[in-house]
Amino acid sequence: MKLRPFVGTVIAAALLLSACGGGGRPNDGSVAIGVYPASALSLPVYVAVQQGMFDKEGLHVELIDGKNGPELISGLIGGTTDLAVGAPGTVVPAIEQGQSLRPLSPYGSIDLAIAVTKDSGITTIEDLPGKRIAIPSRGGAAEQFVNQLLAERNIDASTVQFIAAAPTASQIPLARKGDIDAAVLTAASQAVFDAQGIPMTAITEVDPVASDGVSSYGLGTVLVTTATFAESDAAAPVCAALEAAAGWIADPANEQAGAQLLTERMNVPADKANQVWASQKTLWPVEISAHRWTQNVAWVNNQTSGKSDADVPFDPLC
Repeated sequence: MKLRPFVGTVIAAALLLSACGGGGRPNDGSVAIGVYPASALSLPVYVAVQQGMFDKEGLHVELIDGKNGPELISGLIGGTTDLAVGAPGTVVPAIEQGQSLRPLSPYGSIDLAIAVTKDSGITTIEDLPGKRIAIPSRGGAAEQFVNQLLAERNIDASTVQFIAAAPTASQIPLARKGDIDAAVLTAASQAVFDAQGIPMTAITEVDPVASDGVSSYGLGTVLVTTATFAESDAAAPVCAALEAAAGWIADPANEQAGAQLLTERMNVPADKANQVWASQKTLWPVEISAHRWTQNVAWVNNQTSGKSDADVPFDPLC
């Protein structure tokens, strides 16, 4: 079954914002960035703010929280923000519908796993048919991730029951009551489950996908901007600040500071933060290949419109 993400909503909202005067931000070094609040998806932006990397580049950054990917992308298209934290599932369809968006580094390697409850009876992906999987929302990256894993094993996705349960805090009571068998979790959200006394086992680690599967090439985060901002004086300083943030994340000397940031910004329990940081510090390359971009476009199109991956050439800002 082809999913239909909220691309129509994205475009309609963007047109409304433009009509209300959303375009044309001041060219004075101020930069508005749309982020997922309290999420590791926004980690490079949080690091660049906390460590003064934007300040060093002479930028005045305002963070604007978004509820979901479509809202963040519609704000970017409509001119409310200059950059946004996105995901392939919203960025790719928006470009295919004619929006002039450009990705920029660093890129967030996919940080998702199917984690199961201790009483689920699930040990491999092949055990998922007939089971209940919690995801933040229908049609989003988590559902696409599961569907791709199933497709790689020739398993019919319609045999799985998806339960839209919003954020991690809403999924925990479902797991506690036995109303779900599994959830699609990041390393950070799995740590939150553990801290609440609900151990979850990631079966994608027990039964890894093939080396050419979505777990190896998939992108969970795609920072994106507009063609207009790409031509502004602030574009190069933004690239420098975010790439500096990626270097800071990868530096082993920053482990303790990084763990503290996860605790403060993402509500990761302090006793789990070092463990989560160990996974985060390897997830943010400053460069990806055009082939990897094409693989992500093909993955999104396979789940949505079915368009050719040639419709979205790789044209990074930095």
